[in-house]
Amino acid sequence: MKPVCTDLIRNTCNLNLLLIDDDNIDRENSIRALDRSGHLMNITEASSAEEGLQYHENKPFDIILLDYKLPTMTGLDFLQSLNESERANIAIVMLSNIEDEDLAIKCIEAGAQDFIVKNEVTAPRLLRAILHAKERYKIEQELRESRKELQYLAEKDPLTGLSNRYVFKTSLETAIPYAKRLSRGLALLMLDLDNFKNINDTLGHSIGDKLLIEVSKRLTSLVRDGDILCRIGGDEFAILVHNVDDPLLLQYLTRRILSVLTKPFIIDDSELIITTSIGVANYPDCAADAAQLFKCADVAMYRSKEMGKNQTHFYSKVIHDAIHRKVELERELHNAVTKDEFVVYYQPQIDCSTEKIIGAEALVRWKHPTKGLIGPYEFIPIAEEIGLIDKIGEYVLETTCERLGYWNEKYKILGTRFSVAVNLSPLQLSLHGFVETVQRILKKHKVNPEQLELEVTESTLIKGTDASSQVLFDLANLGIPLALDDFGTGHSSLLQLQKYPFQILKIDRSFVQSIEDNPDDIVFLEAINAFSKTLGILTVVEGVETKAQKEWCQKLSFDRIQGFYFAKPMPVNEFEDLLLKMDLQH
Repeated sequence: MKPVCTDLIRNTCNLNLLLIDDDNIDRENSIRALDRSGHLMNITEASSAEEGLQYHENKPFDIILLDYKLPTMTGLDFLQSLNESERANIAIVMLSNIEDEDLAIKCIEAGAQDFIVKNEVTAPRLLRAILHAKERYKIEQELRESRKELQYLAEKDPLTGLSNRYVFKTSLETAIPYAKRLSRGLALLMLDLDNFKNINDTLGHSIGDKLLIEVSKRLTSLVRDGDILCRIGGDEFAILVHNVDDPLLLQYLTRRILSVLTKPFIIDDSELIITTSIGVANYPDCAADAAQLFKCADVAMYRSKEMGKNQTHFYSKVIHDAIHRKVELERELHNAVTKDEFVVYYQPQIDCSTEKIIGAEALVRWKHPTKGLIGPYEFIPIAEEIGLIDKIGEYVLETTCERLGYWNEKYKILGTRFSVAVNLSPLQLSLHGFVETVQRILKKHKVNPEQLELEVTESTLIKGTDASSQVLFDLANLGIPLALDDFGTGHSSLLQLQKYPFQILKIDRSFVQSIEDNPDDIVFLEAINAFSKTLGILTVVEGVETKAQKEWCQKLSFDRIQGFYFAKPMPVNEFEDLLLKMDLQH
């Protein structure tokens, strides 16, 4: 058939399009939709796959509109034939009479840029698909043909200042061998803003560009150092996330992205609401190379669009399973609080010189009725996220002080150096009336304040407010010893010791565990110990797991030691058996 020029504005054509469809009526419907689009196009019609392939070999086209069901082959067969030709690189939009999500995904995996059901073909829908596919094809072609030129011109997107598609492509290609060599996880997030074209159409491209800049700023604030955020074209973004050891990291990140982008944008005194669809794929579960990882993430993003937008779809079954468990725990945590499913374990703290038990650390566990014992590292972040940490924290304080009161009577530990340490969450310090709650619990169970140690980490102090800082001073004024936990893992630990009334320093396990491999590291422990003694601060070394580590701590004359070498955290009855077998250190 002869080419037909659709000329709506001028007498020249600016887009060469090949329409392959054996149904005359469907071809005419597509042409009418293109006529109504208001865009200049030079349309070449083909009624068979063979005729379409011949046109493609003899003439360059910007894009192909391809009917999936052709007399001699399917759209997938056509794509395979196209990929085997010398002129394989071209944008494809697939048309079909049936709505089949699995088929759509297969077509996109095989090389199509979009998949449209014929009864949904309208001028705006068809034009958007064509222009989107053409733009993606154009960018990919430029990357293939002009890699050196693109690198010379720029590695930044001129509008947003983010890394561009070239940087994304090269970063992805180098990231997979790196992740493979170090046996580390890698994930790719593909983001597409929902209905962004409506903003450009109704408010103009100037507003659309400003919105993209603000979106980029919000995304930048969420990306970790070392990860890569790119704008890869139009309203599409990609995030390359390195060192993914915990699948839940991706779930937290995607949740934050969806949340931060749904907050209104103020652009030129106008309030705009935008959402995004996210697709996630990770290496090595989803793919073994860069091209396949990109394809998996793109397919996942496509599925998010098809499933209603403003959501995330994860391609990996491993991630699905981890997130499913997290969602289950989140739902069941509410019941756990009301059904008293929590228990407190105790890990002994040992006097470094006498090796006698002089205290313990209280550690909460979730005794799940079907999943067994769940550690705090898994459920405490969830409890903080859904606002249950205050109830769990108060339970631990109440249970610990109740036990201390009991031990005061049974083992006559009142007046001894014996104490129990309890960890505090940042949110607990911000609770109204927290100091009064602690005071009430101590009084109720007849526990002296110095028998209860309260531990906070440096990250807790960094996240805290002026009000939570005052809480620490109020607790210290009650006579409760405060401990700085995980000392040495932050960037301003010495400052915290100077700023707050800490009496106890808990040295992070990483220090003592490195001594056997690097004996020179002992100089750090010596410096910490000398510094602490100068300030009159008691020292506790965590993570002591071997006899050699214990002997190093004794040689350096630390005050207390704690770790698996002596005992793991244990239920209260087992801990009380230890108390019966030993004389308390006076």
